[in-house]
Amino acid sequence: MSVLSSKEFPRFYGRRIGRKLSKSGILALKEGSRYILQYDKFSEAFLNFNKKIVLEIGFGDGKNLINSAKHNPETLYLGADPFLNTTVKCIKQILENNINNIKIWPDDIRKILDLFPLKSISEVKLLFPDPWPKLKHQNRRLIQINFINNIYKILETNGTVTVGTDHKILKSWILEKFQANNEFEWLVETSKDWQNRPKDCFLTKYEEKALNEKRMPSWFVFKKK
Repeated sequence: MSVLSSKEFPRFYGRRIGRKLSKSGILALKEGSRYILQYDKFSEAFLNFNKKIVLEIGFGDGKNLINSAKHNPETLYLGADPFLNTTVKCIKQILENNINNIKIWPDDIRKILDLFPLKSISEVKLLFPDPWPKLKHQNRRLIQINFINNIYKILETNGTVTVGTDHKILKSWILEKFQANNEFEWLVETSKDWQNRPKDCFLTKYEEKALNEKRMPSWFVFKKK
């Protein structure tokens, strides 16, 4: 499964694959290949959809992506995650539930951001991105000024970015980086607005683990002006 081109891409940090794929996992990749986006065929495979499009970056166990698609069949969900094992788990769930409104990009989202037409995405969700907590690793965090600027370009006017995190350092980082862009408005009036999970997000395995370990998530919603 090749998703690369000769273009120079941002350096990716972190694992791409964990334990060896099982026979059922390999079979799921084969059977679910129609759900996987290819770089060289990105336009024809994805951008011809005339639907509301929600981009979820780092879908992890796939619970939020799967549940969102099941509850909103008229919306197209694009899930991006560079970890092959989670892609396999997600595709298995897609096949089991016969879901037809999901597409998967099994790689670094930054590789395809410039392929999206301007204002083509209604919502972007980043649920519990890797915090890279050490100071020397802060440049590895996905949320950077350039990344936010690129997200801004593909979002519709009044489109939103939802970010969830349970990490104290990343909470401050998220606010700092988004508020550096005057074209985004932080949608918050009371503490409940950032302490409670948005209604259109579902409980994931990672969030459940954080809650069990007494790490309280924060939820930030930013609207494009």
